Amino acid sequence: MRRGLRGLAPFVASALTIALVGAALARAPVDLEDPNDTRGLMDVLTVTFDAAEQPTWAVALEKPWRTRATWDRAFVFVYLDVLGDPRGDYYAIVRSTGSEILGSLWRDPKRGNDIRVRPLEVLWRSPREVALTIPLSAMDVGAFRSVYRWWVVTTFTGEVCRRTCIDRAPDEGAIEQLLPGVSPTPTPSGTPTPSGTPTPTTSPTP
Repeated sequence: MRRGLRGLAPFVASALTIALVGAALARAPVDLEDPNDTRGLMDVLTVTFDAAEQPTWAVALEKPWRTRATWDRAFVFVYLDVLGDPRGDYYAIVRSTGSEILGSLWRDPKRGNDIRVRPLEVLWRSPREVALTIPLSAMDVGAFRSVYRWWVVTTFTGEVCRRTCIDRAPDEGAIEQLLPGVSPTPTPSGTPTPSGTPTPTTSPTP
């Protein structure tokens, strides 16, 4: 895959509100609110996570996502760390073909090219919101892991974003989530866990 964005500088931190009820690692829905801090069409408004059955992410944008205007220029990435290191071991990508929105899951090995794992169904809830489900069974989770971590990145290249506009939610760190069958341990607050800044990549072609 192309790796033209690998050398981007770290994202600039901005205000972030995380609404959590109960334990930080509970399987209750997680709602992230992200400020209006990115130019272009892919500025993230909210990310809603729900793991009631399978992990599902709904990404709402400040502006409508039009398939023709975003063809090969706008992408939503959901990065997942399932091995316990600072990097994303897998990522889901949502992109426009010019007529529809498609999703796919990829493995990002430490060496070699990224590997396409499977297609993902994307639900277009509104002109501003897309949702996708990523089955945990499609990923090789590290042995003895009790949690996995995730974060969302959007990219857009266009008239006002010639150098590629990037948005991240949360702006720093990652959200920890319990794996199925693991009991939560109460914690005082629901703050993101520290992690290295992921490096978004341009889209592979599913």
